[in-house]
Amino acid sequence: MVRLEDVSRIYQNGQSVVKALDRVSLSVSGGEFLSIAGPSGSGKTTMLNLIGCLDTFDEGELYINERPIGGMTNKERTAFRRRHLGFIFQSYNLIPVLTAYENVSFVLELLDMEEKRIKETTLHMLSEVGLAGLEGRRPAELSGGQQQRVAIARALVKEPSIVLADEPTANLDSKTGEEILTLMKTMNERRGTTFIFSTHDAMVMEYARRLVLLHDGRVVSDEQRGS
Repeated sequence: MVRLEDVSRIYQNGQSVVKALDRVSLSVSGGEFLSIAGPSGSGKTTMLNLIGCLDTFDEGELYINERPIGGMTNKERTAFRRRHLGFIFQSYNLIPVLTAYENVSFVLELLDMEEKRIKETTLHMLSEVGLAGLEGRRPAELSGGQQQRVAIARALVKEPSIVLADEPTANLDSKTGEEILTLMKTMNERRGTTFIFSTHDAMVMEYARRLVLLHDGRVVSDEQRGS
């Protein structure tokens, strides 16, 4: 599903060179519920951005669904990301002037889906994440937990093979955060979608079935956990 082979991401910081990722190798199978954790500056967000085709790497190779990413043009990466990857952000990244329905359905419009199918798929997805009846509300009319549910629906509606979540509970209280994690785990089990989190939240780490720890851009621990 995802394979990093000796991947490095290097930044120039004045006169010094910083390796945000330093020859990282990692494989992720389909259907995993995996958390990438580590202190600030460990490289976890960099790794998530590389897997999400939001950034480029300097050394090694990254494969997603057996496709090598390194040689892709920006246009090819954008098309690949749109088709195969879903994203959940800590700040939700919803469009404030659009309703919950519109925030989810526009993803399918980008894929040129037929209008009737867009409506059916969007309403079904919003119902699955517990938002039936709230389709017409804009983000400002929803709680933080409800907004994150819209973000989850948006990420899953196009049936991506991988969903990447960057600190998905950071702006939620612990009770709501646990509800969101339970929802994502249910979606993972029901749909077989691979979830990869970047986090420093102990609760997210506890929910993960596999925990990868980074330090100074290197994998220092890779632990399988109970379900």
